Amino acid sequence: MILSVIIPAYNRAHCIQRALGSVALQHEGGLEIIIGDDASTDETVGAALRFLPEVRIVRLPINSGAAAARNAAMQNSGGEFLAFLDSDDEWLPGKLERQLLYLREHPECAVCATGHLLASGDGHRSEFPGRNPDDWRRSLHSAQSFHGASTPVIRRSVLGSVGLQDEELRVLEDWDWMLRISQKYPIHVLPEILAVIHENAPSDPEQTVRSMEHFLAKHRQEFLRYGGAHARKVISQHEENTARTLLRNGLSGEGAAMLWKSWRHAPLRNPALLAAFPLAAMDALSGTKFLAGVLATRSRKRIT
Repeated sequence: MILSVIIPAYNRAHCIQRALGSVALQHEGGLEIIIGDDASTDETVGAALRFLPEVRIVRLPINSGAAAARNAAMQNSGGEFLAFLDSDDEWLPGKLERQLLYLREHPECAVCATGHLLASGDGHRSEFPGRNPDDWRRSLHSAQSFHGASTPVIRRSVLGSVGLQDEELRVLEDWDWMLRISQKYPIHVLPEILAVIHENAPSDPEQTVRSMEHFLAKHRQEFLRYGGAHARKVISQHEENTARTLLRNGLSGEGAAMLWKSWRHAPLRNPALLAAFPLAAMDALSGTKFLAGVLATRSRKRIT
């Protein structure tokens, strides 16, 4: 077995066949496809098996998050390489072929990802060609420079030294994993756009805050490796990201408080945050989500 395709899924009956169809379009041989079903309550499993009967299903007894679903699938896989696809995303033809070619030609590299197209629910599409910073380890601190959970292919041997994904993280679990990998191995992103990532509804706000706090506490010494100013900017960026989730969930007061924390940690990182507070007050009074829309638009822009 050359490659294992790992797909975490929870109540994705409406889109799992799109994801599987994009895997079927890959021309790479020697694939096994494993769905980590996170205790779905809809027809996710049935829809998957009707579309591709050879798909293997690993069921979790209770809903435990994407990291747990991926881990269960990985532990039941046998591929030399592991490719990851979220159940609401899709790959473009030729993706796996290009990545495996690169990894075979660069045995020192542990991860090969690609550029992606971000498809928003409102029909907006943004292209993110693959780029490689001078220092992936530093760049991954802010969780803005990689290409999502649906683009990487990694060597199975990485699991022995880095371990599985952190199941305490309900969000940021893929960024945490890539950051840990980058501390030990080279990673590379191909320039081609070879995946479509479909933007979801905002994450659960309580889980987002808890995951952010766990992520920042876990990697505090790692951030300080590049100095105190850098660490404060990283904390500020994650707090801004969390504020965006809170605001998209209609939690204007909590979102504004998180934006204030973000600004206080690094006032010069994004001075425009000060303009957000009157917008947050307006949203709180009128019940709108104008500020959330502004921040969402900003998040779609390429971070260089």
